[in-house]
Amino acid sequence: MRLRNARLLSRMVIQGPWFRAVRPGHFATALSYAHTTSIPGRFNPGTSARPTFPVLYLGADQLVCLFEVQAMLGAPLPGYVQAPNPNAGHWTAVQIDVSLTSIADLTRQSQRKILGTTVQELTGDWRGYSLRNLNPSLQPPFYTSVPTQRLGAALRAVRGIEGFVTYSARVPTRKTLVVFPDRLRSGIKIRFTDSISGRTLTIP
Repeated sequence: MRLRNARLLSRMVIQGPWFRAVRPGHFATALSYAHTTSIPGRFNPGTSARPTFPVLYLGADQLVCLFEVQAMLGAPLPGYVQAPNPNAGHWTAVQIDVSLTSIADLTRQSQRKILGTTVQELTGDWRGYSLRNLNPSLQPPFYTSVPTQRLGAALRAVRGIEGFVTYSARVPTRKTLVVFPDRLRSGIKIRFTDSISGRTLTIP
C-alpha cells in the first residue's frame, strides 16, 4: 500500500443509523471502545504489551454486525442459508446514530487506487501476517507488519479524518464503518438510545 497517500483521500459526510452487536444486558456499555487499544483488530494493532489507538467498529446493517461477531452461520449472500450460531451465545444488533463530517470511503475504487490497495487486501486474512512472522522488525509509528493495521494507523494520523468506510470481511457485499473516537471533532458525533431504559449514550 501507498500509505503516504492517505492524506490525499477525499472526505465525506455520514449521517444516519449504523449498527453494533451487543450482548443483552450490556447496553450500558454499547459504545465502549477502550478495550480496543490493547486487543488487535483488522485495522488497529494494539496489544497488552503495546497499547495503541482506539477504534469503534460499526456495521451498515444488523446482518453485518451479527456475522462480524460470528453470531451467524452460513453464507451471507442472497439465496444462501443463514442461521444463528448456537455456540456464540446471545447477541443483539442495536442502532447507533452517527453524525460524522470527515470520513474516507475505501469502498470507492478511485480511493483504493490512491492507496494502491484492493478489496481483497482490505478484507483478507490479517491474522496470518503476525503468525507467519513471529519476530518482525517493527518501526514506529505503526509497530505492526499487518497491512490493514498499518493502513488504520496511517488514516488515523491524517489530520481531520474521523474514520473510514470499508467492506466487511464477513459479508463482503456490505459496508462497515471504522471510527477513531479520539479523533472526533467537537459536538456529539455518535449516539445510542436504549429503548428499554431510555438512557442515552454519546461520543464524545
